[in-house]
Amino acid sequence: MKIYQYKDYNEYKKAQVDANIKKLENVWVQESTIHQIKNFKTDATQILCHGVRNGKELEFFQKYYPSSQIIGTEISHTAKQFKNVVEWDFHNEKEEWKNKFDIVYSNSWDHSYDPTKSLSAWKDQLTNNGHIFLEHAYQPNHNKAKITDPLEIYHEEIIKLSIELGLIYVDTLTVEVRYKSKKTVDRYKSRVYIFGKK
Repeated sequence: MKIYQYKDYNEYKKAQVDANIKKLENVWVQESTIHQIKNFKTDATQILCHGVRNGKELEFFQKYYPSSQIIGTEISHTAKQFKNVVEWDFHNEKEEWKNKFDIVYSNSWDHSYDPTKSLSAWKDQLTNNGHIFLEHAYQPNHNKAKITDPLEIYHEEIIKLSIELGLIYVDTLTVEVRYKSKKTVDRYKSRVYIFGKK
């Protein structure tokens, strides 16, 4: 595991907000990924997505869980531009979110400066039967510690950390990603780790 070292929290937040603004129209999440999640977990009444940028995952979750309450977090002030997106640093706990969500999903964990802190907060947000769906871009061009994506972590380390935090490793889904930016559409493979509470 490698983590990019910032001078302080302000440098971290500035890097995240600047990257968010630059990539605001870009979409990583795939509808097919959310469909696979639905196949695994058929029922969920409360869903929380972390680091959602423009909130596209909220739209996909709403399609597959039409009766669910779905919200997203985004560290940038741009959060207010998008429906059901809250300006929030996903490392931090929020009292009213504890033990509330059947699904916690993120494809932005590589933006974590402290993976133990963020994953611990997400664990606490789960209901007793809830699951974390952690999407991780593992290919070398994505899984590399840098100022915008500070966390570089590998399969064995993800499993080890989850167990240390008292999570149950359930399964891993392999997903295809067509990453849409302003200029290109690139194809990648990604993994979605599924964790439950003990």
